[in-house]
Formats: sequence, C-alpha cells, structure tokens
Amino acid sequence: MRRRAAAQALVAAALVTGAARADDPPPKLAQKTATFAWDKALLRVTVAYRDVVDDEIEAKLKSGIPTVIVLRAYLFEEGATNPLALAAKSCRVVFDPWDEVFRVQLTQPGSDSTVISPTLEGVLRRCAEAQKLPVVDRAKLKVGGRYVLSGLVEVNPVSKEIVERIKKWVSRPTGASTIAAGDALFGSFVGLFAARIGAADRVLAFKTQPLVVTPPPPP
Repeated sequence: MRRRAAAQALVAAALVTGAARADDPPPKLAQKTATFAWDKALLRVTVAYRDVVDDEIEAKLKSGIPTVIVLRAYLFEEGATNPLALAAKSCRVVFDPWDEVFRVQLTQPGSDSTVISPTLEGVLRRCAEAQKLPVVDRAKLKVGGRYVLSGLVEVNPVSKEIVERIKKWVSRPTGASTIAAGDALFGSFVGLFAARIGAADRVLAFKTQPLVVTPPPPP
C-alpha cells in the first residue's frame, strides 16, 4: 500500500505540466532507451519495461493464476500535452503446472496469437518488451520535430473493460494509431495516469529519449 501511494504521488507530479511551483521537485518518470526505426513510412519502436515484473509479480506469473500485462505508449511532440498517437499491446499469461509451461496470449497490432514458453525469460521477452511495435505514420509528424514516447504499463488492471477496449484498438489496421479529439476511450493523459495508479497489482510509468524526425530518404 505504501509503495502504491508513493508511485501515485510520483506519477501525478510527473504528469502535471505548466502548473509546477518553484519549490516543487522536478517531475520524474522512469527513463527508457528506445530504438525507433522506420519501416518505410511507418514508425516502429522497440523498448523494454521488464522492471514492471518484480518479485511479487514473478510469483504471480508462476502461480498458475492468469496474469495480464498491458502497455499503452503515447507519442507526444516534445513540450505538448496532447498525444498524437497510441501504441498498445496486451499479454495474458497462465502457468500450466502439469506441463510446466507458460501459455501466453499476445494481442498487438497485426497479431493475436497464443504461444507456449517453457521459461519465464520467454514470457518477459514477449510480455515485458515491445518489439518493433507500430506507432504512427510519418505523414502525421513534422520534419525536424522532436517526439517523446510516454508509456503506462499495468499488471492485472482492475478494469476488464479497458483490457477489452485496448484489444479492439490494436485490431485497427497497422499504423492507424492516430488519436483524434473524439477518442474518449483513453481520456486525457494526465487523467489516465491519475485514475489508473492504484487500480492494478503494479504500475510502471516511463518516457523515452526524444526522436528527431528527419526528412524521408529520396525514392
């Protein structure tokens, strides 16, 4: 409970922009080094968030009780408060004590599959990392613009509805991740973090280094 309260205070402080007082501590989010790459006109990201799995979550994964790990990663232009795009994935893990394997149901853009992993390492690779996750089409970004990915990872979110709606979101065509003004599903970014902290077994908030958009190569 104490850890959860501390996390809530930390994230709330980190996400309130433009309203900090001079004596407030600087905002802090876990800093992640991401790999951004262009797949023709599609921006993809690779980033690990394995630290969301602590000893308590590892024990849950090995218990045989279903465990869900959900990632929502929002792309912002640096200094902006409204996100441009959302990349998301969901992972449901169940340990089978008879066969001594993990059954992993992975839902992400372009894929909804169930795989078997004999080791926890395989689970972490699939569920605590994003590998070349589609983010946004280049046409939505400005040449010379600086963009940051801010992520929220939840283990066992209380709201099953949110998990289902995220699955529906990632069923969109690859690259169709732009957030419109009417996309109330995810609410405001600040409100999202404030509402979700404490509503899961564990929550991790992070940001990546900036991406500077360069002109596309000539055809």
